[in-house]
Amino acid sequence: MNTFFDTRLPLPQVLDQYPAGIPHRRSHVNDFVLVHREVELFNQLLARLGRTRPPLQTDQLATAARSLNDQAPDAAPSPCIQQRLQHARVLEQMLQDADWEPADDVLSEARQVVGYLHESRQLIPDSVPGVGHLDQAIVIDTAWPKLVYEVINFIDYQRLRQLEADRQGRGYADIAFNRQIWMELREIEARLHEHQQRVRESSYAPETPSYFRIH
Repeated sequence: MNTFFDTRLPLPQVLDQYPAGIPHRRSHVNDFVLVHREVELFNQLLARLGRTRPPLQTDQLATAARSLNDQAPDAAPSPCIQQRLQHARVLEQMLQDADWEPADDVLSEARQVVGYLHESRQLIPDSVPGVGHLDQAIVIDTAWPKLVYEVINFIDYQRLRQLEADRQGRGYADIAFNRQIWMELREIEARLHEHQQRVRESSYAPETPSYFRIH
């Protein structure tokens, strides 16, 4: 997998497994009170994006926020949240690139994720210190198994487009380049790597003789 996604920092485990015993009734994320109807709508979105676990409860969200606050008490977003927001920025670039055509089977989920990131009313306001983006991270994480390989393809498309622009001595946005051209160049590159591998494992030169005989 692309090194950009090799190390996946986990979100709080409580989001995937409700604590055993009698559930608490906490509904505060820091000083913000979760609204039950908004939590229901949020769970509907997660279900559309592929969540198969039971709907999230306000107590799970409150517990997850408390856990993240304990890990990052300086009010900055936790590394696991920052990582997912970074991935989301690449996802947004993918949708905004007029020359890239995302695969049909991921387009709906990608649009829903990016759409939620830009909604004016979200489950947890961005202004909540430290965990204001927790809901966004959950949305990204839910859709990610379906989106990740398409995002990796897009990153590779950006790499090959830049290489081709450099080869032509032009700017990244100044060359004709789309998904079809990327696929063709990727295939050429793969064949070149296979050829180089064969050369490393063998040699065009004949085997060096063990001795010379002079007549």
